[in-house]
Amino acid sequence: MNKNQVLTTKELAEYIKLNEKTIIKMAQTGEIPGVKVGSQWRFHIDAIDSYLQNKIIKSPEKKLNSIIKDKSAVIPLSRLVENKLIELDLGVRKPEKVLSKLTNMADSANLTHSPRLLYQELLKREKMLSTAVGQKVAIPHPRYPSDQLFRENKIVIAISKEGINYDEPDKDKVHLFFMICALSEAIHIRLLAMISKLIRESGSIDKFIKAKSEDEIIRLSLEFERKSMFFNNPLETTNKSG
Repeated sequence: MNKNQVLTTKELAEYIKLNEKTIIKMAQTGEIPGVKVGSQWRFHIDAIDSYLQNKIIKSPEKKLNSIIKDKSAVIPLSRLVENKLIELDLGVRKPEKVLSKLTNMADSANLTHSPRLLYQELLKREKMLSTAVGQKVAIPHPRYPSDQLFRENKIVIAISKEGINYDEPDKDKVHLFFMICALSEAIHIRLLAMISKLIRESGSIDKFIKAKSEDEIIRLSLEFERKSMFFNNPLETTNKSG
């Protein structure tokens, strides 16, 4: 999908998998951002993506579960996280430096095809709308996840012991960063829902922040899976090599 694209009602319905009548009703009530031009509604893709991010983060538990699951399985968080994709103390104070370190981590793990492009896309996404979601957490990601940017589905986790001012909605500093690396927008949305569910687990964020080793982070990921309804139905992560 082209950047800065304006969508018709039909195109938006296909993009977010709703029927056109529902889209029109949502636009009329102001639930979804759109502009009426004459008798037709038009929707800017960036505004829609901002809406979707906020909608997923604030979704009720049942809705998150339905997003995470597909017809047969789920993507286990522990299989998306590796020791080399974990940083226990970022040691930087500016958001741009955070994005740079996250990019370097992905590059060192041979996760991205182009570290330069990845950094540019992460920065562009933050300028559009901060990926800080409250509760000391931010979820940096490129606006257009694809297999042209990433080699496989993974999550990069980084911790800031001191915390970073990151334009967060609750004005609390961000201490925990989950960078989503997805081969498609569909997988990206599922991973965003999964992280949103993790954030709501009582005490989970503080445990991640206080972790003393990469292995402990992975153990906490496994604990999250065991507490969830998905543990007995795992899905192997996919990559381009099949």
